[in-house]
Amino acid sequence: MIRINTPCFFALCTDRTEKECIEKGLFGDKEWRLLHLKSVKKGDVGFLLNITQDQLLGIFVAESEAQLDIDPKAWSGNFRAQIRVKLIDKLQRVEEASKKLEKIIGLRPIKRAQFPYRVPESNTYGPDITDKILLLFKTTDKVTAYFKIAQPEEIGSSPEYRFEDVAGLDKVKHFIYQRVLAPFEDEQKAYELRLRIGGGILLFGPPGTGKTLIAMAIAKHIQAKFIDISPSVIIGYPGEAERRIENIFASLDKEPRAVVFLDEAEWVLCKREEQTSSVMQRITPVLLAQLSRIFKRKEKPIIVIAATNKPAMIDTAFLRPGRFDRIFYIGLPDRDARSEIIKIHLKNRVNELDDDQISEIAEKLEGYSGADIENIIEDAAFNAFERRKNGNIKITKDDIISSVERMSKSVTSDEVKQIERWAEERGIET
Repeated sequence: MIRINTPCFFALCTDRTEKECIEKGLFGDKEWRLLHLKSVKKGDVGFLLNITQDQLLGIFVAESEAQLDIDPKAWSGNFRAQIRVKLIDKLQRVEEASKKLEKIIGLRPIKRAQFPYRVPESNTYGPDITDKILLLFKTTDKVTAYFKIAQPEEIGSSPEYRFEDVAGLDKVKHFIYQRVLAPFEDEQKAYELRLRIGGGILLFGPPGTGKTLIAMAIAKHIQAKFIDISPSVIIGYPGEAERRIENIFASLDKEPRAVVFLDEAEWVLCKREEQTSSVMQRITPVLLAQLSRIFKRKEKPIIVIAATNKPAMIDTAFLRPGRFDRIFYIGLPDRDARSEIIKIHLKNRVNELDDDQISEIAEKLEGYSGADIENIIEDAAFNAFERRKNGNIKITKDDIISSVERMSKSVTSDEVKQIERWAEERGIET
């Protein structure tokens, strides 16, 4: 597999507009798309999707950044957001493009001239998507000679968790959806209102309540790279950790969208005078400088999510507007959420529980975190596995009750009260 470590972008055309795209070496889109094409840089790989024929045309390379009216007369002035491109080697066509693309990226339906088409959900994607799409084309000697083939360090991931995989937390999910995710689904109106997409979010609450899952679900929904920055990821020898941080944030330059997740955020966002570790005294200024740079960027959506179960340790300076100014309490699951968590973790396991039994078990699990419940179901599965010689390995209510009796809660009531007291002092709803 060729690794070129280069982002890519898509443009749409029809039988009517394809010839002009190729002859003029120009990709175009509606004016409001300009904001979302701003992340395209000179040298990025471009693909042209003819929706009429369901063909993917390529391989092109951007020779300019996106701007208005490179050629004001192109397409009769209907597609003013434009990028100058160059075709690499001969024009190649991939037939049945939507079927092949849907195995790589998300597609959304559009309707033109009474005919439905499916097109990429976003205009731009990171290097990992570029490499996968290039496999749809024949890699000629001219193509390999043009690109500098690289084996970059793999940074970040593409999560598979969806919002529906996170049980409960309806108010939190609704707010995050409206303020963070919905603008990606109606980009034109978001552009017209100049909405700020991105910025900092603080998630606080007891451990094991789904803070990481929500962050991953956001990344999944907007098809963004998920980059997890925790103490174990970057702590190292003097100089090594600093370079690791710089490499992580440098990788964002190649990603059109990203979710940066700071786990155990209190380790880097705490008051400077309370930092006793010489390692953190060395790393924190570098990380904070990189975060400041990210928060000031407006040309592409980068969401920085900090998660903590010790919010009182965080310096309030980081909670001011323009930093981590969207704050959400992620609490222990209520009964309905506990039932949903049980169902989620039983979903792909053979079991003989009905809704009434699940509800009864959920009632007994008050004060347990989502991680606790996941662990209980895992243990119950082993209980059932021990009966394999008898032929019945379906998880039963008794299997789960037995696991509950053996396992204690990981979060104490005092810990919850301390966290909620901090929220109450700042007027944050819990």
